[in-house]
Amino acid sequence: MTLNLMLAFLLFGLGASCLALALSEFIQTRRTRRRMEAESVKAVHLQVLSLLEPILAEAKSVADAFDGHVAEKRLLVTELNQSLEKRIASLTLLLNRADALMARKHQPPEEEESAEQRITESRKKILQLAAKGLTVDQIAERLTLPKGEVALVVGLRGGR
Repeated sequence: MTLNLMLAFLLFGLGASCLALALSEFIQTRRTRRRMEAESVKAVHLQVLSLLEPILAEAKSVADAFDGHVAEKRLLVTELNQSLEKRIASLTLLLNRADALMARKHQPPEEEESAEQRITESRKKILQLAAKGLTVDQIAERLTLPKGEVALVVGLRGGR
């Protein structure tokens, strides 16, 4: 072999080695960059999570307090409705009595007795059904009377 040929082979081998070394360095740099980017993204995620956790805890606290307020208001509304129903029942009964008295004034004596008998019969029916264990709602539905009137008759009878 000639010296030029040997030198050419040597230079070719040296060039190939340099190219392999450069390629290896490029791959290593690329891997390092990807690892650093992944670590950076992970650090940012952790930072965002650490910022969001107190906000989420506060939101949960506010939601729980809101639920408590809603439950409180619901209870108040229920109590008010019950109170109003009792008052309406009392007023209805008073109006019925007033109507009966007004009708009695304008009716002949025999009709006066029948109106009073109807009221007495209605009360008897209410008390009989209550004695059988029916609820105010069931009695009112069965006799087509206002719930408040039924509750008042049952309440008055139970209070004596």
